[in-house]
Amino acid sequence: MKNKTQTWERYFNSGNAFANGGDNEKALEQLQEASKICPDHALTWNNIGVAKMCLGYFKESIEYFNKAIELDYKYKDAYHNRGLAHSDLGDLTSSLKDLSKAIELDNCYWSAYRHRSIVYHMIGNERKSSEDYIKAQTLYEPKD
Repeated sequence: MKNKTQTWERYFNSGNAFANGGDNEKALEQLQEASKICPDHALTWNNIGVAKMCLGYFKESIEYFNKAIELDYKYKDAYHNRGLAHSDLGDLTSSLKDLSKAIELDNCYWSAYRHRSIVYHMIGNERKSSEDYIKAQTLYEPKD
């Protein structure tokens, strides 16, 4: 069991390092290997979805975010990321629903407020867009 966990961790960490370095193709390869070893790890599926999204495969990315949510229905980042993918596909209703769910799970999730502000702006709801933008600015704490 220890070897399995170590192997998963090696692939997972390598995938994240590639993603952070901007090589989402290699990140995807590594994270997919990690998912074969530990298929019940929600963060792995979420990160595969992020890599897919960064490569422009928005529709596919949603499937991976769905899997992450299926494994952990309180996983705010998966809702947030799925909301971004829906937005990129032009499905603003689904985007708002997912971003709102992320905020429901964590009412201090500044980036979800910020992205929901953008979606509200896109649909022409300037009042809610402004409210969310102000909330995001209030919550945001830059790291020095």
